[in-house]
Amino acid sequence: MSKPKAGKAGTYGKKKPKKPLGKSATTSRKGSLKSKKTAKPVQKTLVSKELMEVIKEQRKQKQEKRVDKLNSKTTTRKRKLNDDSSQKPKEVLKKKELKKRRKTNDNEDYENIIKIKQIWEKARKGDVSDTKRIEYIKELKTLMKGKMETLMYKHDLARVFQMILKYGGAEHNSFIIDELKPHVVDLSKSKYSKFIVSAMLNHCTKDQRNAIFRTLSGNFKKLALHADAVSVVDTFYNDYATSRQRTEMITEFYGRDLYLFRELLSEHLSTVLEQYPEKKDSIMEELQKMTLGFIEKGLTGYIIVQHLILQYVLHATAQNIHELICDKLIEQLVNIVHTKEGSRIAMRCLWFGSAKHRKNIIKTFKGHVVGTASNENGYLTLLAMFDCVDDTILLKKLILSELLENVDVVVMAKMGRNVLNYLLEPRGKWCHPLVVDMLKAGDNNPYSKKSQEVRYKELLDYSSARIIENFSANVESMFRDNATGLLLRAAVINASCDVTPLLQSLVEACATDASFIEGLTAHIVFKSILQNTKTQKLFSEMLIERLDSDIVAEWVKCNRGAFTVLRILEHKQAANQKSLLKKLSKLKFSSLPESVGRDKLSAFLSNCD
Repeated sequence: MSKPKAGKAGTYGKKKPKKPLGKSATTSRKGSLKSKKTAKPVQKTLVSKELMEVIKEQRKQKQEKRVDKLNSKTTTRKRKLNDDSSQKPKEVLKKKELKKRRKTNDNEDYENIIKIKQIWEKARKGDVSDTKRIEYIKELKTLMKGKMETLMYKHDLARVFQMILKYGGAEHNSFIIDELKPHVVDLSKSKYSKFIVSAMLNHCTKDQRNAIFRTLSGNFKKLALHADAVSVVDTFYNDYATSRQRTEMITEFYGRDLYLFRELLSEHLSTVLEQYPEKKDSIMEELQKMTLGFIEKGLTGYIIVQHLILQYVLHATAQNIHELICDKLIEQLVNIVHTKEGSRIAMRCLWFGSAKHRKNIIKTFKGHVVGTASNENGYLTLLAMFDCVDDTILLKKLILSELLENVDVVVMAKMGRNVLNYLLEPRGKWCHPLVVDMLKAGDNNPYSKKSQEVRYKELLDYSSARIIENFSANVESMFRDNATGLLLRAAVINASCDVTPLLQSLVEACATDASFIEGLTAHIVFKSILQNTKTQKLFSEMLIERLDSDIVAEWVKCNRGAFTVLRILEHKQAANQKSLLKKLSKLKFSSLPESVGRDKLSAFLSNCD
């Protein structure tokens, strides 16, 4: 059997596999080949020539059309260039008319909306009288009556509603509130209409607000997870809700079973778990889902959201909190530490986060250390860092360096002084017992390996020199304020570096201006330094050496100054004590003003004799 021939050109060189042919197949194929050879191609060539003529004709026509089109364009351009400028505004007016016609066809209320906005533009101005504005509001009411449902979602009319609620008074406000009350849930989800709901809450009566609450009740859980509606829920919870309403709002997040008994519960989860301990697993599961949703959508900036997350982290296990900490939550922590709930969430993330988590959290605070230290809630986060972070080198580099570069600013804030006090004397007498108890909650966390004493010492060794240097240059200004003056005492007694420069500045300040010694701040500071075994000898010798007879006389004239001189003599630590006694012997105590300090100092000197 002969092999089949290769295919013709145009098959892209691909040979299709062919099945073996039988006798009948081969004979039929041969017959077909013969018929192809014998067929005359005259008819085909005639058809192709006719087609080619038709195609050429069509091309010619298309080319002529293109030329005509180009010629028409050039002529119109020439006409436009030659036209006068006075004809241009007519063209613009035509465009405006077309636009207006198109909008009226698309929206039946277009003409009405234009009138509403024109009246609103007049009514919202500050120089409009109250009576005139009320007239405008009445006009707006007539235009809007019966069309609220279509107008309330228009982004450009949201401010019209807000203006009416702000200036309309009880009569006109009730018209808007009664119409929109059934639609409050849907309005809260709108990007612009949510501001209408906020205005309704702000300018409504107590009964109207309760009615709005009843409309929203049962939808708070859904609305809190909505990016736009959460602001309405937070505003209601934070600014307008009563204690009972807050409880109802929060218990909605604990699950359907407990929501039925919401009137018997509390907004604090600890109280709820005391009443229903068997429900803990289901409540924690619900809160975990909600917490993950809040973090994923970046809604942690709202107070109600922070409250719910805090309830979860306060009662979750250390492992659950560890699993909760993710990059998205870490990024958001620095923005929530200024609130009471947010700072406590950040503290628990530090306590139950791994070394890697803590490192990432600390990095987010770069550039925000001074603001955090000065905040009434944020400073607790820094104290928690000092308590639990083992990587003190990272703390020095990112937190302490920025803090100590701005000591002048930090010292002026009450909470900033607490941060500096914590570095000098962690959990000392100055620290409130409630703060100490709060910080003790993180002492036994499973991720801190270094002992607290070692950690505190490393931070103190780094901070001491910078603090002493800054305080030495600002002694006089710090003495004038009782709060900042007490920091001087803590620095002298607790600093791990040489405190001689600060002692010298203290002596110089009081020697230059004797009135300082009469103040309470200097009295407490000098008393603490003279009672401290570490500094009493050096400080006494510095004082005796610097004080001349005139300054000693000024000190003894006031009660607190006399007591300071008496303490120097009582301790008997100074090597140059005799020179002080010699200066005092020249004074006539009977001629000095009466005071307890003067009498005690006189009695002490008479016993020495």
